[in-house]
Amino acid sequence: MPNYNSTSSRPILKKPRPLSSQSPFLSVHAEGGRIGLKDGGDSRWMQKASASIKKRGTEGKCTPITKKGCTGKAKVLAKTFKRIATKNKKA
Repeated sequence: MPNYNSTSSRPILKKPRPLSSQSPFLSVHAEGGRIGLKDGGDSRWMQKASASIKKRGTEGKCTPITKKGCTGKAKVLAKTFKRIATKNKKA
């Protein structure tokens, strides 16, 4: 049943999102995720990010990630590090 807006009698219909197999724009990564770095990427990005955190004294800013001060790029970086650590722990 379609949803109705309270100010309008017309239904709000959402278009279904295409699957990656249906759209050439959504299948930019190899199956199973990206393999290797992007073109022109820096292979030492993680070491540089860690060094920068230590140099600026912001280590622990996002521990835990739910802290109020953990926002923006710092939060994204913390989630990336956490995801990589989880993957390495399983291996």
